[in-house]
Amino acid sequence: MADTGAFYTTIPPKLAEELNVKPMAKTKLMLADKRSVEVDTALAYIKILDRDAVFQIAILDVPEPLLGVTALEGLGIRVDPNTGKLEYSRPYGVALL
Repeated sequence: MADTGAFYTTIPPKLAEELNVKPMAKTKLMLADKRSVEVDTALAYIKILDRDAVFQIAILDVPEPLLGVTALEGLGIRVDPNTGKLEYSRPYGVALL
């Protein structure tokens, strides 16, 4: 699920383990309900449509993976607000965030 209000792409710990994504650091995040939590972060290869790059992700107990805005913007992809579908926002080239 794409979440344009989420900074990080977020995956649950079990999925991180299955994908062999290793935590590299910890950071504090503010959740939508205003709670502050400390989470593991890692680097992960993300491919969306025909674009790909490595991004920092958060490992957090979430019901399903969330695709955050850093990966979307970094790859030049946006969510069409009318259809909810992903589309290109600019020519390809990983953006510096």
